[in-house]
Amino acid sequence: MVIAPREPISLKTGIFVGNLLSRHNWPSPPFFDDFAEGPPQSERTNERDHNYIDLGISMLKFIIRRMVRAFVTLILFQSLLFALIHALPYDYTAFTLQGPTWRAFMQRQLGLDLPLWIQYLRWLGKFLQLDLGVSFQNWPTPVSAILFNRISRTLLLFLSAAILAYMLGIWLGKMIAWRRGGWLEFGVTLGGVATYTSFAPWLGFVMINIFGWYLKWLPYQRLVNPNVWFNAPVMIDTLLERMLITSVISLTAFLLVRRASRGIKKHHWRRIAQAVGIVIIGIGIGIWWSRSGLSYLAIDVLAHLTLPLITVVLLSFGETMMIMRAAMLETKHDDYVLTARAKGLPDAVIRDRHVARNAILPVITRMALNLPFILVGSLVIERVFTWQATGEIIFSAIEYQDIPVLLGILSIVGILALIAHILLDILYNYLDPRVRYRGLE
Repeated sequence: MVIAPREPISLKTGIFVGNLLSRHNWPSPPFFDDFAEGPPQSERTNERDHNYIDLGISMLKFIIRRMVRAFVTLILFQSLLFALIHALPYDYTAFTLQGPTWRAFMQRQLGLDLPLWIQYLRWLGKFLQLDLGVSFQNWPTPVSAILFNRISRTLLLFLSAAILAYMLGIWLGKMIAWRRGGWLEFGVTLGGVATYTSFAPWLGFVMINIFGWYLKWLPYQRLVNPNVWFNAPVMIDTLLERMLITSVISLTAFLLVRRASRGIKKHHWRRIAQAVGIVIIGIGIGIWWSRSGLSYLAIDVLAHLTLPLITVVLLSFGETMMIMRAAMLETKHDDYVLTARAKGLPDAVIRDRHVARNAILPVITRMALNLPFILVGSLVIERVFTWQATGEIIFSAIEYQDIPVLLGILSIVGILALIAHILLDILYNYLDPRVRYRGLE
């Protein structure tokens, strides 16, 4: 006798039979247990509220543990940084030409004659009080004041390059993963890997030779053109701060436009709405700068910013592109993607709304961890293009052994890396339930 396999029951039938059996206390087959009526709605609501409260408390404990661990890591990093910098063979007083008596006097004034462990404790105590010390070269100017005067220049280059590299890498990775096997994938992959693995100063010199010397399309030296800035109504740093604020406002407006356009169901209408929003943002910014009377100065800064910006983007986008490509290839054959294809959704909708959204998490992870390296690359490119910003300060400090400036700049880079790790941990616990519950144990 051949027993036919049990046919799967429908959801409605299972719920009806399961509730009927549980209401009369009749024994039920095991496969009906999942359909039996659970506790009353009020009890389920209270249980869900308690779960949210417990999850919030657990998340708070998780953040506190991460902050304590980050503080210990910061102290260890500062200790190692202090030891490595003081392992250099000379100090700032070795460059004096006034003789040994004057050098000994300078060492006493700068505190370099003290034992190394006393110097370390004094510096660590000031650092914990947010005091980065005083520059040796520009005595008695605080290191924080020197960095504050140049930070807007570096941030304008660094943030613009990081955002553009992130967006370009995601878009190209998405395209080459979706259209495999053609010349587009080969050319884009080859170019991205070649620029990502390039030596930063070499790539900067290549860009200068091609677009600066040979084609003469873009300026490649100095921060601005002195002839344009003669009798300018504002200082350079003031204008750069305004440009930085404008960039942040523009990015926020762009994200709001993308968020608002998600409610549009038709893919092509959503793209049109986003394009119209971007045009409106651009027109608004152009009108504001024109009415301020500073547009010609901003254009001069942008002209000098273009080459170093493109160089940093070329150095940075390749890794994001390859990670996005790998994540897309891993995700595009999942069951929910096949279901979306079976529904007849357009390829662009499947690519952008189903595959790319689920492949973005490893890209965000790597981008957060790469921000300090992009910052260091920006400092090197600043030196190559004589972009007078933080990079010029750090290389001058290396040349003259200005230890407080070196410690201050590298400490900021380390703090940025640490903040990126903390935010990444919190973001992962928020976005991925598997990581969330494993991290909250």
